Amino acid sequence: MLFDDLGSTSWHNRHHRVFAQLDELLVAAGVSDLTVVIVGPGGVTRPMSPFLNDAARTNSAARKVVGDLARYSDQLLRRLPFVSLRSLEPIELDRALSMPHRLIAVDRSARLLDAVRRDLPNAECKVIDIARHAIDASADLVVAMNVISRLGDAAPAGVRNVMAALNGGGWIVMDDRSARQHLVDNHRVSQVGEKTYRVAPSDGARKSVVP
Repeated sequence: MLFDDLGSTSWHNRHHRVFAQLDELLVAAGVSDLTVVIVGPGGVTRPMSPFLNDAARTNSAARKVVGDLARYSDQLLRRLPFVSLRSLEPIELDRALSMPHRLIAVDRSARLLDAVRRDLPNAECKVIDIARHAIDASADLVVAMNVISRLGDAAPAGVRNVMAALNGGGWIVMDDRSARQHLVDNHRVSQVGEKTYRVAPSDGARKSVVP
């Protein structure tokens, strides 16, 4: 196939503030270790990666122009299956969490997951299309940023599969657009931070190891 329909994280530390606050919330809750599932983390090309903007730094106007040009170039290049990828989001989440954790990356693209393994050899990677299949893992934390909104009519099924992987009492990080459509009306879900929610156990649900 000439073109690969692959999502992108677009720039470095796009969710830096959210991940930093998430770690603070987990520490405050007394979390000592946890299982994390990151869904559809997206990728960028390795050639363009050094030139992308970094949200954790103050960039000059000239640097922002360079970053924007690299981003637009990356949007085309990453669709070419022979171009090497990086998946920034799992790296940055792994770095942000201060407690021991097991990291599981889930995506429908084996090529993307190969990129995750390259930078995070200890990560477990599962090729799963969440629009069609459940995630065969039990997680204390699920991160699903800018993935549900890309599923179109299959979004409700994707949300069910993502939520089914979450232990009762667990945490979920989701972009605002997806959360407004699929989380805020759920009586079991409470927002506890920026883009961060906690899900109360249902009757008979498996309990999280997270306090």
